[in-house]
Amino acid sequence: MDVQEYPGPTDRAPAQQFEPIFELGGPAYRLMQRIGIIKGSGPSIGRRSIAFIAITWLPLLLLSIWQGSVIGPTPRSSFLLDFATYARFFLAVPLIFAAESVVGPQIRQAGLRFVQSDIVRPEDYPAFARAVARVRRRRDAALPEILFLIGALIGAWFLAIETWGGLDVETWHSMATGQTVRLAPAGIWYYFVAIPLVQFFSFRWVWRLVIWTLFLWEMSRLPLNLSATHADMAGGLGFLGVAHVSLSIFPFAVSSVFAAELAFRIVFESADSAALRSMAPLLITYLVFIELAIFGPLLVVVPLLAGIRRRGLRAYGMLVQRHNQLFHDKWINGNRQAGELPLGSPDMSSLIDLASSFDIVRRMSVFPAGRRQLIQVTVIACLPAVPLVFLLLPFAEVLKLLVGIII
Repeated sequence: MDVQEYPGPTDRAPAQQFEPIFELGGPAYRLMQRIGIIKGSGPSIGRRSIAFIAITWLPLLLLSIWQGSVIGPTPRSSFLLDFATYARFFLAVPLIFAAESVVGPQIRQAGLRFVQSDIVRPEDYPAFARAVARVRRRRDAALPEILFLIGALIGAWFLAIETWGGLDVETWHSMATGQTVRLAPAGIWYYFVAIPLVQFFSFRWVWRLVIWTLFLWEMSRLPLNLSATHADMAGGLGFLGVAHVSLSIFPFAVSSVFAAELAFRIVFESADSAALRSMAPLLITYLVFIELAIFGPLLVVVPLLAGIRRRGLRAYGMLVQRHNQLFHDKWINGNRQAGELPLGSPDMSSLIDLASSFDIVRRMSVFPAGRRQLIQVTVIACLPAVPLVFLLLPFAEVLKLLVGIII
């Protein structure tokens, strides 16, 4: 969204001329460049994922071997049987890194559309440039990432204290000493190194979503070229809802960890479908939270779209009223030229066209994301839970269920 010279209506600059603000950059990114984790100016997703696993999971494995909990007497005390650990370090965080190549381009293209589709007026290009400059400054600011690191460490400390105080059985990250259970060396690394890193990279993306929300708010303050009769039924901002579907990579990552923990309970602790059904209220709350987190930033443009719809209804309502009155006077009251017939008259087409335009305005949504986008995010968030069906039901029953759905 960085541009040297903004394109006019007849001069469209390619997206490549804009800096990928939401893909790359920031103090942590520059640090990883300096120490060689990131090569060049690309995202280096594979290198970062390998480095992350080497810093988090590999030391946990070595410490578990040293303390004798790599395969313990129970599944809970066995490091290699903790499905959630695999999901968290081998899937969730690499997906957060991959989001820079999935979410970043989608959000950047959405920002570009404000200029490329003439939504921002040429006289407001300087204001657009200032908004982009503020995005860059917020992204590159060191203070937020320092606060994220401190917050991650404090959060890990409280999590460790809560877990430590609630330990009544031995796990791979704890060890029994007499009558008490305390954190093992693997647990110390887990709570004070591995988990804070997971939280830090998560907080960075939350901050970038806040930056994007502030950018949208600044755009909503400009006199934008939006039309209540736009075919996307969102005044011309429907592309925002489509772009935000890409953010579903984050709930997919979180759901993978949840699904892995449930799989552990099913495989090793005999959890059944009744136990999972008891978690339905929690699941519903989780899905509602996901929808709010993914599409919540778009709420900043609701007042703008509501005003466009309101003015559109008033303007087109008056136009329809005037047009219909003239139509009625001409064709019903007989105020037309002698010999003029309704068959083939353009008046009939204009009546239908104007009615269609008014219907579009009437059905215009003040929220730039539709039911389809909401369903897509829900489905993606639930995908990691699909394998649980095969753990709960025999394969023959699952196959029969699928055949029944298809047929």
